[in-house]
Amino acid sequence: MTNESHVNCLYSLYCKYSSVVLFTRVSDKLIQRQNPVQTPQTPLDYNNTNRSFSMFKLLLSKLINNRNFSDLLDDQEAWNRSGSSGGQKHILLLATTRTGSSFVGEFFNQHGESMFYLFEPLWHVERMLASVPESSNGTGGIYRDVLQGLFVCDFGPLERFISPSPHDHVTAALFRRESSLSLCEEPVCTAPVKDVFERYHCKSRRCGPLNLTLASESCLSKQHHAIKTVRVKQLDSLQPLVEDPRLDIRIIQLVRDPRAILASRMVAFSSKYQTWKTWALDGQVRIDSIFNILSFTKMIIKKNTL
Repeated sequence: MTNESHVNCLYSLYCKYSSVVLFTRVSDKLIQRQNPVQTPQTPLDYNNTNRSFSMFKLLLSKLINNRNFSDLLDDQEAWNRSGSSGGQKHILLLATTRTGSSFVGEFFNQHGESMFYLFEPLWHVERMLASVPESSNGTGGIYRDVLQGLFVCDFGPLERFISPSPHDHVTAALFRRESSLSLCEEPVCTAPVKDVFERYHCKSRRCGPLNLTLASESCLSKQHHAIKTVRVKQLDSLQPLVEDPRLDIRIIQLVRDPRAILASRMVAFSSKYQTWKTWALDGQVRIDSIFNILSFTKMIIKKNTL
């Protein structure tokens, strides 16, 4: 992919597959020794939009070999006009854990009334398949089928993996329902039901258990659909999504510095990363643990460079 096409892909989602790099400051937890004399960092001036936009234009112009930036804006305006005429977009945000995917997904969630956003629906699939070891080889196809159904507003494939099973397409067990505004607004938000516990209940208002039929109807009424997931490991399994004539899909791969991923996981999943924490503190670690560390590092790098 040339610099020019890559920038177009990132800027206006022309391409079927995009790679978004999230730049973050690596946690001090991975730094064993620090220089006592440190130069304070100058905070970014996020309020100075003119300066930020000028820097962005400069960066883009260099990436596309000094192409006139106004040409790129013209392309974007043309793309917007084609989308506003009724074109429907299906956006799949792929990432690994602790890459900032929840933050990026929130951009879509807050997009407005035209967007139907789902947060980690494949959590249910992964949880159920974990109890069936022999199914591990075919998880890519299962994940794809569920995603394909959700993109056309069919919750049927997902229902089979929700536990306890929905009754008459109603469930109080959908994972992180509160992270999807579309599932917490009328008419999906129904009257509360007494003595029904919903762990992932809506925070903005009190709602009854989720009626998946109403969720499907709400989905059909939206112009654009977006799904965020960290559970897709086999990208080749997604090819039928790209080839589905019903979908105009855009796949975004979110990438973060592996060191920052590790630093974040050491805090979020403390019990699983005790060896790493010990190594970061005193540099002493058993030989067999070193092999685990190297294997894990290789796995992170592989997932972020697919």
